[in-house]
Amino acid sequence: MRSSFLGLEVSKRTIQLSQKALDVTGGNLSNSKTEGYTRQVVDVGAKYLNKYEYWQTSTSRMTLAGQGAVGIGVDQVRDPYIDKRYRESTPYVAEYSTSADILREVETVLDNITTDGLTASIDEFKKALSSYAERPDSEELASIVRNSAYNLTNLLHTYHSGLEDLKMTNLESLQASLEDTNNIIDRIVNYNKSIVKEYTSMAQGFIGPNESVTGSYGPNEMLDERNLLLDELSYKFNIRVYDNADGSVRVVTADDKGNETEIINGEKYEHIYMKGSTKTDDDYDSELERDYYAYNSAVLRWTSGADANHFVTGELQAYTNMLNGNGVYKTGYQNDKYGIPYYESAMDSFAHTFANYMNYFNGAVDENGKLIDKDRLMFCTNEFEDPNYDIGYEDLDMNTSNIRIAKAWMENATMVGETYDEKEGKWSLSLDGDHINQFTVKLKTQALDFGGKGDYEGTVYDYLLFISNRIGQNIDYFDNRHDAAFATSNALLDSRDAVSGVSETEEGINMLTYQNWYNASARLMTALDDALDRLINNTGRVGL
Repeated sequence: MRSSFLGLEVSKRTIQLSQKALDVTGGNLSNSKTEGYTRQVVDVGAKYLNKYEYWQTSTSRMTLAGQGAVGIGVDQVRDPYIDKRYRESTPYVAEYSTSADILREVETVLDNITTDGLTASIDEFKKALSSYAERPDSEELASIVRNSAYNLTNLLHTYHSGLEDLKMTNLESLQASLEDTNNIIDRIVNYNKSIVKEYTSMAQGFIGPNESVTGSYGPNEMLDERNLLLDELSYKFNIRVYDNADGSVRVVTADDKGNETEIINGEKYEHIYMKGSTKTDDDYDSELERDYYAYNSAVLRWTSGADANHFVTGELQAYTNMLNGNGVYKTGYQNDKYGIPYYESAMDSFAHTFANYMNYFNGAVDENGKLIDKDRLMFCTNEFEDPNYDIGYEDLDMNTSNIRIAKAWMENATMVGETYDEKEGKWSLSLDGDHINQFTVKLKTQALDFGGKGDYEGTVYDYLLFISNRIGQNIDYFDNRHDAAFATSNALLDSRDAVSGVSETEEGINMLTYQNWYNASARLMTALDDALDRLINNTGRVGL
């Protein structure tokens, strides 16, 4: 025979379960706008008795049937596979977005070099030459030619300072991103510690010492916060996340060859930083700038000393590519991406090649760039004309930062109109202007080797168009890849929200369901109470 109060106990437990289900539903609704919150549910199971217990016989099972429901735990509705796929997609979104934004800034600095920038400046120079060719004896027109060249050098100086400022700005952004990354790592480690303690307390007496707590009921809110931080970390670089048996996580990153670096493992962790320099030079405005120029690169290291410059993707990869990418001009720690250094090198190449071509036209250097006549130089650097410097013209690194009008041209503007008389062995002003007109034609048609490293061979105009097209193509590439990666990431985020997010409609239906469950359980208790009342108070009383 069943216990007299068995039904009341079952009803009480069911009422408590329905109350808890309503509590959890209320918690879901109140957190429907909370970032990173995962929908929770009460897992319910049927209570049963083991037939092999020593005090129970097979005939007694019927009398103990109907034990009702028990609450197993409060679980999160989450799909680990979607989490994995989402964290694989977000670093690509970060890389492509950051890279495109930086290249757009490069394009702004170069001021649309094929329209309003350098090309327009060269057009003005050619126009001044053409006007001067009509009156080679005019010092005023000769001065206009020289002033046009002066403006061109100033524009190149502007490019240099603009790209340098852009480099420093993004170097500071990289440093801020590194600090943010280390902060995220610290917080994940702290949550690892807290979660392990919670699991140890909750699982005590239920899970053996060699069993994993992963997948069991844990501190859901802390798990949400840690998952949110893991999502943020995946934006910085590509990661893989593994669950440890004690409830903590292990996080690794891998290069394109599959070589892994362990970033977090329980309470152990690595920080990332930019490799420092021991230089004591005072020429730098900050230690950050000093550390960068010590290697002409942003060299990243883990605290263990391992190289951290070989992420597959992510925000940090975008910054290092844009700060270290020097194309065919790469040296040392630099890479072959088309970053800010590449466009600096490309403009330096233009300055050097264009100046040498002008010096060749004016008889200062031979076709190989070797100095013939110092007094015929049109362009040089400050160092070359400084008596305190013992440096040859061939050793000059003429670039956007140091190119200037040579002293000889500054003192004699009409020098550009002079031709060499082989019979008399001297330079003199030519009044026909033919050689100037021929030069303006050559300036548009003469193929030059820019950079000397196979980067490009063509006319001045073609080279500038080539650089402009390269920037535009790279921006388009990153924009298109970003759009594709963003669409994939958004689709995965929608899938995750469909599984883990709180639907107010669904929770409203659940609330009505649990309310009906509560009402039915309460009604059952009332019925059982009436039955017991009849049994206890009215049994054996005839006529009542």
